[in-house]
Amino acid sequence: MPTLAFRCCATGSAWLQAGVVAIAALAVPGALAQPVQTIPKIRPMANEIYKVSHQDIDWHERSYRIFVAAPESRPDIHAPLSVLYILDGNAQFPLAVNAVYEQWAAQAGDASSKGALPLIVGLGYPDDKAYPLTLRERDYTYAAPGEAFAKGGGAADFYGFVQDAVRPYIKRQYAAATGKQMLAGHSFGGLFTLYVLLNHRDAFDQYVIGSPSLWWGHGALVTDANLPAAEPAQASGLKTGSAAQAQADGSGVKSRFVTILQGEYEENPEANPDMKPERLARIKQRRSSVTARELDAWLRQHGMDSHFILVEKAGHGGVIPAVIQTAVQAAMHH
Repeated sequence: MPTLAFRCCATGSAWLQAGVVAIAALAVPGALAQPVQTIPKIRPMANEIYKVSHQDIDWHERSYRIFVAAPESRPDIHAPLSVLYILDGNAQFPLAVNAVYEQWAAQAGDASSKGALPLIVGLGYPDDKAYPLTLRERDYTYAAPGEAFAKGGGAADFYGFVQDAVRPYIKRQYAAATGKQMLAGHSFGGLFTLYVLLNHRDAFDQYVIGSPSLWWGHGALVTDANLPAAEPAQASGLKTGSAAQAQADGSGVKSRFVTILQGEYEENPEANPDMKPERLARIKQRRSSVTARELDAWLRQHGMDSHFILVEKAGHGGVIPAVIQTAVQAAMHH
């Protein structure tokens, strides 16, 4: 394992004061929009339930920032925490903390329905931008031939960073549950989440994949994947018994709970009342041979417990709030 450099662990007080609330229309080549680069602000009231900090880590001569929201108090301090790892941590970590707080506050009068607070880990960069575009393109995409994909290809190394640096750090510092680990990402982050699912499916227990950039590499991540077919009972939708048996005896594909989200205007750009002809042409030029809905069906055919959510009247960036809410709900009630 390479030597790791850990730098400047800071408390969340400065973080809580920084930034302006913004849910960005995320910019990637297929999104055809520029993002709001102001880092969102964590609500000060979230101090009631979370201690927020960050840790900088150097890995393979690259610098990363890991954001952590740890529950301030919990009924059983020895009970292991579910862990939500979220990509694009600069922007989406604060959104996740806010979303947990909102759910927690809404359920304050009903302790029986209140979900357990998860540990939230944001995978980000020591950068003042919400979305460091060049860095995330480098880290969240898999290697693919062609000039259009020349700036990417670092997914395998970034996965090594998460597995060999981040998760051991979290395990040392916090009581993280081994069977309650979730990974969530949107756009390129959704592509990386899919990359982990297809190549290292046992790494996490649940995956939330928002608007994955399936156009990257002309969809080779899916079309070149080598997953064994599910047993007939699984493929037909009768997953409960067969999936449980597969996990018990090691046979077949170990079931993983997967949620795929896509915006209505991503699936059908022509329905977007604000769509311009030139933009529509560029979107069609970038379209993948595999759609998010087809990906969901394909995963189910291979034994995954996959679910598809179409976010109404949403474009690419408009899916982000739904991704955050889906991930947070799963983490609080895992």
